[in-house]
Amino acid sequence: MRSRVDELAANRDALDALFRGDGYGAHLGADLEEWGGGWARVSLLVEEHHRNFAGWLHGGVTFSLADVAFAVASNSWGRLCVALSVDVQFLATVDPGTTLVATCRERHRSARTGAYLMEVRARAADGGQPTDAATGQADAPADGAALVGSLHALVHRSGRWHLGEDAWSRAWRAAH
Repeated sequence: MRSRVDELAANRDALDALFRGDGYGAHLGADLEEWGGGWARVSLLVEEHHRNFAGWLHGGVTFSLADVAFAVASNSWGRLCVALSVDVQFLATVDPGTTLVATCRERHRSARTGAYLMEVRARAADGGQPTDAATGQADAPADGAALVGSLHALVHRSGRWHLGEDAWSRAWRAAH
């Protein structure tokens, strides 16, 4: 029997290709930086066309970037998941030329639902993003980079599996 870590590792390249093939994420300009079981980090360079009619960052950009991270994090165990609800708070705006970083982490997972927290922040001025070595997730920037958006979401975890059910052991499917 394969271990849980080995099973995700064995399917990682195929899942990564699936996630990177997201047409809307590509259209938006989102870059999937890193992901693992239950978490993801995605970035976006804000451009002029991301502004709304008032000249500020369009809220849809903040939401969409977080949603791309949410999709990866919630589907990262291999099970097909779809959003049920998302609550968003738009907290700040940024100018073109700023890189936004959306992180998503799983807070709770059951057989049929999962709860997630997403944060969208301006990348630290030095281009760095502190990360937690255990998860690879971005920590809050030490330089006080702006929290642009905060989102909570609920996902439906279907009975379908990315890559087909045979790509995942019975033990993996039961646990994830």
